[in-house]
This record gives sequence, structure tokens and C-alpha cells, in this order.
Amino acid sequence: MKRSARSSSRGGTPPEYRRGRVTEAMRKEISEIVRFELADDRVGPTAINHIALTKDKKSARVYVSGAGVTEMDMEETVKALNHAATYIRHQVGQRLSWNRVPELQFIFDKTMTSAMRIEQILDEERPRLGVVEPASE
Repeated sequence: MKRSARSSSRGGTPPEYRRGRVTEAMRKEISEIVRFELADDRVGPTAINHIALTKDKKSARVYVSGAGVTEMDMEETVKALNHAATYIRHQVGQRLSWNRVPELQFIFDKTMTSAMRIEQILDEERPRLGVVEPASE
């Protein structure tokens, strides 16, 4: 008997759904490892924002950011995380009982920094343009 494809209510087709589960499991474990196990002083408060897994699942880009941390400090954190990538990868494999764990590349996610800068520019320009803020309820 042939199995039918799962409905899109689970997040897409089966391969897409699986990719989402894999990246979420990796994100959770990497967050735990970075927060509680790394002893490198260069690693500051770090959030794992997103993991981009290649189609062949051999490598993954791990996008990280830090709240209230300067861009220079985050660049040092990313260097330290890339230095510890082999250890983190090994720990992920053990915790999730995976035989194959993708190569990890840590990247500073500048999305939040950019969003805050855009909001700051908008706040500066609103009075000049005569835009009235909606009343908060």
C-alpha cells in the first residue's frame, strides 16, 4: 500500500518538514551547548537565530546575534564559535544520536542591528514629515 504525502498543515512536504525538525533540533542543542558548556571568555551572550541547512545536509550556516553586544564583540564571539565548531558538532551528534552531523559555520546575523537602525531613522524622520504616531491603547 502506497503512503500518501503528508498534508501541508505540518509545514510542507515531508522533506521540508524533516528539514525543519532537523534545524530546530540543532538550534536547540547548539543553544544549550553555547550557553552552558563553552568555557571560552570570548563567547558572550549569544542567541541562535536561524540555521540554514544545505540540501545535501552536509553543512549548515548558524546565524547568531547578541542583545546589547557591540558588533566588534559579536565578531569575536563568532570567531570563537567557529574555533569551537568541531566540539559543538561532536556534542550535537552525541546528544541527538546522529551518525552524520553537518559541518557548522557560525555567522553574525545583523538583521536585528539593521532593524534597530531603520527604526531609529524612522523615529528621526517622522516629526520632519509630519507623521502622527497612532495612539497606543
